[in-house]
Amino acid sequence: MNALRPTSVLAALLLLSPGCTSSRPPVQTASTAAPAATPAQVALRAFVDAHLEEHFRRSPMSATSAGLHAHDGELRGFRPEERASNLAYLKERLAALPTAVDRAALPPEDRADYDILENHFRARILELETVRSWERNPNTYLGFASGSVFQLINRDFAPLEDRMRSAVKRMAVVPEVFAAAPASLQNPPKLWTQIALEQVKGTRALYAQTLPQAFAPVKDAALQAAFQKEQARCLEAIDGYIRFLKDDLLPRSNGDFAIGEETYRKKLQYEEGVTESIDSLLAWGRSEMKRTQEEFRAVAARIAPGRAPMDVYRELGQEHPAPAELVATTTATLEGIRQFLIDHRIITVPSEVRAKVAETPAFNRALSFASMSTAGPFETKATEAYYYVTPPDPAWSAEQTGQHMSFYNRYALPLVSIHEAYPGHYVQFLWTHRIQSKVRRLFGSGSFSEGWGLYTEQMMLDEGYGGTGPEADRLRLNQLALYLQRLARYVAGLSLHTRGMTYDQAVRLFEEEAYMTRINAEREARRGTSDPTYLVYALGKKMLMELREEAKVKWGRDFTLQRFHDAVVSHGYPPVPIVRQLLLGEDAAPPASH
Repeated sequence: MNALRPTSVLAALLLLSPGCTSSRPPVQTASTAAPAATPAQVALRAFVDAHLEEHFRRSPMSATSAGLHAHDGELRGFRPEERASNLAYLKERLAALPTAVDRAALPPEDRADYDILENHFRARILELETVRSWERNPNTYLGFASGSVFQLINRDFAPLEDRMRSAVKRMAVVPEVFAAAPASLQNPPKLWTQIALEQVKGTRALYAQTLPQAFAPVKDAALQAAFQKEQARCLEAIDGYIRFLKDDLLPRSNGDFAIGEETYRKKLQYEEGVTESIDSLLAWGRSEMKRTQEEFRAVAARIAPGRAPMDVYRELGQEHPAPAELVATTTATLEGIRQFLIDHRIITVPSEVRAKVAETPAFNRALSFASMSTAGPFETKATEAYYYVTPPDPAWSAEQTGQHMSFYNRYALPLVSIHEAYPGHYVQFLWTHRIQSKVRRLFGSGSFSEGWGLYTEQMMLDEGYGGTGPEADRLRLNQLALYLQRLARYVAGLSLHTRGMTYDQAVRLFEEEAYMTRINAEREARRGTSDPTYLVYALGKKMLMELREEAKVKWGRDFTLQRFHDAVVSHGYPPVPIVRQLLLGEDAAPPASH
């Protein structure tokens, strides 16, 4: 269950730019007009505008996902010279920021934007210079090939013929993506090459079947001919990449997936605003996992006294929809959850527009159970949001299919929907779309976004969703199981990348400590090797729970859950420490210099 975070090209497609309705910030009247901007604010906004213009020129896919369509026919960022240029540009902007903008003269919200932007530069530099996914992960190139065209058919932001023309232009460049890969990829982990061989099937199906089906209604014969020409070149390039992966790269894929403790700590600081030591973080994760397991056992004992807790939980997993009914069943759960929010004053839902449930795109199914895809904050036409759920692979055995579908059992699916839609990611994105700050509309943190989704799962049950008695216990058992899975991600992410944990040990962790089936434990462990900070779910929930307790103390009788939730999501999804500073009126401390 994940709303993909902006740590990769494909993630940029699905999450970089939240917000999914045509809602806009309220129009200011004369009596409520904002005060004139100070020189420091003017300087910051000019710096941001100039950077975003250049950022979107350098990353056309980011522009498309943000809802800006001047670069829809372009594709770049994968060539060695472009990476070198991007790295130099980011370093120059990072160095220029303190000279261009007087941070000390900014009011709190603008200071938050300054800090977010500064750490965005640092995080991107760290990725290009130190993490080096472009050198270590063959999936990077599949992300370019898949995302670049899928984002042109995913939303009706322009006439289909215009989007097809843009796709044909991007497709003309796609063979270059695969030509650049062999020279760049150096000794990836074997597991990542194996994952790429899995993912490439979805990429090939996208070009062979999905694209021609999407563009079939276009009647322009010349355009169809141009499409078929580029499609053939792309399929030839993809087949060549498959041969390269299988025959050349796989035998020499002996690299280590771990990024190391120093890099990990920097990622946490730049992306999540967290500076706590790895030892301290791990100690909390193990302690919280033990506490949650004890609660899990107690709830299981209430449901079926004397039976093994795992048997109780797995039996609940057998009550799931048929694969063909997954989308319809998921859709049916959403309305009741939404109404509960309104009736119980959990949070303000700032739009009547609903999210659309759909199957996860084939090229991303190897690593995702459920996710939320929303339109960019600058999108004016195609503003729909998609709540993706992943059907089983038709080639799987009945046992594999049953294990996969157990994730969507009748007591877990409402929790998945709470996380992804109401009041999780979808409601959060509706709020983010109303923010005037371009920085906080475009750039966010995984610990806030995913921490919020996980926080809402427990909070909704605490507030009475699901009623009382045996049904409530069954929901609670699944909530605790889902939390244990996120706690296992927390421990696995830290341990795989800083403490020498192996892939096989991570699989066992998910099976034994988080009670997952083998096929799902393997999927989680695979993801952990290439998504080191997928600890953000549990980390963000922890910080939000702590923030709520602080707000209760500070606000006293004025505290209500709705006030707290509305205030928290009104700032977008920056790192939780920044939300804390904005919410409780505390001055933001300057980020540590490096």
